Amino acid sequence: MQAGIGPTGRPYQILIAENSKFQSKQLQQILESEGFKIIGIAETGKELLKLYKENRQQIDLVTIEIFLPEVDGYAAFWDMKEIGVLPRVLFISEENTPSVIKALLENGAMDYIVKPIKREKILEKIKETLLKIPKV
Repeated sequence: MQAGIGPTGRPYQILIAENSKFQSKQLQQILESEGFKIIGIAETGKELLKLYKENRQQIDLVTIEIFLPEVDGYAAFWDMKEIGVLPRVLFISEENTPSVIKALLENGAMDYIVKPIKREKILEKIKETLLKIPKV
């Protein structure tokens, strides 16, 4: 069974927020090769919030880079929290400041990966994150 297929047989649906076209393509290819469905790729924090609002009922997981233009990933995360129940959020970022990571994890982010990304690490963290119960 592919990692991207849930217990119901439906693919897990993921929203990617990444400002680097190369990184978002790499992440998309890794995830789609495992059966995940990418429902959108946001290159800015504004796009992330728009896509999240439009698709939040079907999103299983959101990956976020902190360094997004317009609205950064950190601020977008807080905005998503205010909209309602926070989905599973996995940060994949170059940001490695311990206090930033700690604040996000204490406030509802499920996990945090510091770049560069590696296929095995991404898949392992996403599987773990999908099994966790989101904090309300």
